[in-house]
Amino acid sequence: MTFAWRAAGMNYLEYSSIAARALRRVVKSELQMEIAKREGVNIKFAKWENGKASASNPVPFVETRAKAEN
Repeated sequence: MTFAWRAAGMNYLEYSSIAARALRRVVKSELQMEIAKREGVNIKFAKWENGKASASNPVPFVETRAKAEN
């Protein structure tokens, strides 16, 4: 049996992104700000040499695909 999202030609990340976006749109207005706080993305970059990581550097700002589409 195939999942509906797979039959539609999507992978799981695309499916979960669409589901998350739909959920954010129907949340009660008093909870919208709480959800907006959690939407940020934090990414750190570390270069590995000889099996050890150098100091990690935060990547400045990453705009999520969901924000870019809205």
